[in-house]
Amino acid sequence: MHLPDGQRQIVAGLGASVAFLSIFFGLGLVWWAALIAGFAVYLAILLIVERKTPETEEMVADGISRAELTGAINAITAASSKMRQLATAARGDDRGEFQKMAKLFEAIRAHHIKDPRDYHHTRTFIRHDLPRIVDTAERYVDLDKRASGENRDRVDALGEQIRSFTPVLEKIDQACLENDFMALEVQVEVLGEQLGKR
Repeated sequence: MHLPDGQRQIVAGLGASVAFLSIFFGLGLVWWAALIAGFAVYLAILLIVERKTPETEEMVADGISRAELTGAINAITAASSKMRQLATAARGDDRGEFQKMAKLFEAIRAHHIKDPRDYHHTRTFIRHDLPRIVDTAERYVDLDKRASGENRDRVDALGEQIRSFTPVLEKIDQACLENDFMALEVQVEVLGEQLGKR
């Protein structure tokens, strides 16, 4: 079943309400258990009832609208720009590490421009993890400037953890590249089969 997003949310909300009331009053469970069950029903309905794409919405890939992709690209661009600013404000090894992160953001952005299907693999990262990485790095640079004495050890430990983000970004970059390789390999294989039949 497909419904516009607003109607889909209403149906899910009504289902969750009915589940909550039935469990709380009907079964007599505690309110928090009924609330958890109601929320589970809400999520289940959202998974079952798919979002109907408005006719005016331009799709750039299966399940990815132009607006959604543009928002993702803008978010990556802003993150890269902010990371470059932090690199100039950072000290020592952090400067190079933040520049490397900015380059990885730009590489991931380039993958999305070239192949919007990469967004299927990075949607959660871009929506949730990307802003948190930038925010964490920004707070770290600020603390690094102000910390002294015993707090230096704590800042150094935080720096080690933040530098561990780089290998994760490299994996995301490689996943986007692997997606492009797989798409091309499938295309070449199909084309090879078609040409072989001639």
